Amino acid sequence: MEERKVLKRLGFKEDENLGEVKQLRNYSIEYIEGNNNNYFKLTDNKKPAKIIEDFSSHNQIILPVCHYEYGRVIITGWRGCLRKGMGEYIHKNVRHDESWINKRKKEKESKSKLLDTLMCEVLSKNYTQKLSNKYEIDAGHVFGMFTDSTSYIGDILGSNQNVNNINIYPQVKEANEIFNTERKSQLDFENEARDNKPCYYEAEAICKEWTDIVPIGTRIRIIDIQNSKELHHVFIPNCKYPKSKKGKDSDSGSKDTVDKENSTSEPNISAEQYRAFFKEGDLNKLTPINK
Repeated sequence: MEERKVLKRLGFKEDENLGEVKQLRNYSIEYIEGNNNNYFKLTDNKKPAKIIEDFSSHNQIILPVCHYEYGRVIITGWRGCLRKGMGEYIHKNVRHDESWINKRKKEKESKSKLLDTLMCEVLSKNYTQKLSNKYEIDAGHVFGMFTDSTSYIGDILGSNQNVNNINIYPQVKEANEIFNTERKSQLDFENEARDNKPCYYEAEAICKEWTDIVPIGTRIRIIDIQNSKELHHVFIPNCKYPKSKKGKDSDSGSKDTVDKENSTSEPNISAEQYRAFFKEGDLNKLTPINK
């Protein structure tokens, strides 16, 4: 799919681009279009060896990715050195405050809290998937469970925060974990990290504006520790892509041919509607405009 159409599905107007997002301003951005690609490649001046050296100097398993805005530190993701045979970490017996997701779910239901209901469904062990199937949205992990390190997050945050608030967000299913489609999902790059241990792995949720409810995607950086070589540095957009008639063997980016029967595109949804979804978390805005 063409870059401009991807940006529309992220709520960008015609005169806006990804480089204007504060979290991405320090990167050169290139859209990799075509069969089994369709993601954004990021480059910067940071040396892989220096990144690993800086992380190792802290003597920690994982560290937060932080930004300083509005006079406070905002945690947007996590980074760590993943090694073979680490084993899943069982966090300390620390009591944590209830997550905002569960708190808001207990409040009186309303259309404005539809997204909260969906998130509670997918985070529950006995969820029905009614909403998540309708909107094709997961509770996506920023720093994936495959790292066996997500339990460390709870220890770092302490008792006044909940891991669900920091490491999970509403993520389109195909952006999260569906592979063998005409695009790269987050799972594709997580598998790359898993297959290339030991590696440095960094994942960050990206928001167009700091006050947005839903991130527009995930930034991922993977570095081969043994060779100090950057394997991937990408941005995975949190949106659906259209499926072409020929499936994964066609170049959907250049032809942009849509299979109407199985299409995941929403041709009658405006950039303003998409923007309302990311800004306010309003799932109702993902309904096509009737013409």
